[in-house]
Amino acid sequence: MTEQGPVIEGLDCRSLDIQDIKIFRSARSTDERGFVQPTYNSAYFESIGITTSFVHENHCFSPHPYTIRGFHYQLPPYGQPKLVRVTRGRILDVNIDLRAGSPTFGEHVKIELTPDGWFHIYVPSGFAHCYATLEPDTEVIFKLGSLFAPSHARGLAWNDPDLGIQWPFDEKDGIVLQRDLDRPKFSTVSELFPFPAD
Repeated sequence: MTEQGPVIEGLDCRSLDIQDIKIFRSARSTDERGFVQPTYNSAYFESIGITTSFVHENHCFSPHPYTIRGFHYQLPPYGQPKLVRVTRGRILDVNIDLRAGSPTFGEHVKIELTPDGWFHIYVPSGFAHCYATLEPDTEVIFKLGSLFAPSHARGLAWNDPDLGIQWPFDEKDGIVLQRDLDRPKFSTVSELFPFPAD
């Protein structure tokens, strides 16, 4: 029998309308015990040009729908690439391009994520990230490519009308921390990322 070395277990990738944001899903192996599903493989990520080293992971639980987390980002040199997946419930994930000189600067992409649909999303440094829960008892796990650096942490108003984001619920129903209600509008932001981002 021929000896076989390591293999890359199947992950499928496509880009959203902003090409640097990637959405992944993986092949689920099911048997009488349940299932096994790959969620991350560094060799596969490197093969498609993503060389981020993830250094921290958060697990977030939100009991109520329309809970909003964001828009958040960290400025260089502490930009935070993210790998986000939903393990229970459903979210709308939204990302705004903050890379000065980018052809999509100021534009956003959004996608619904569920455990059974497209499995997770990769958001590189240079984007403001936000998600809103759409179901009760939603759980989200995300890996980060940089540690929290409070002096470089920034945010944007989630409901800035100039961004043109269509949220699937009334603004008054959003559950938002006061600190995120006090975030600036996009038009006032002067601290940006280079393009391409570091």
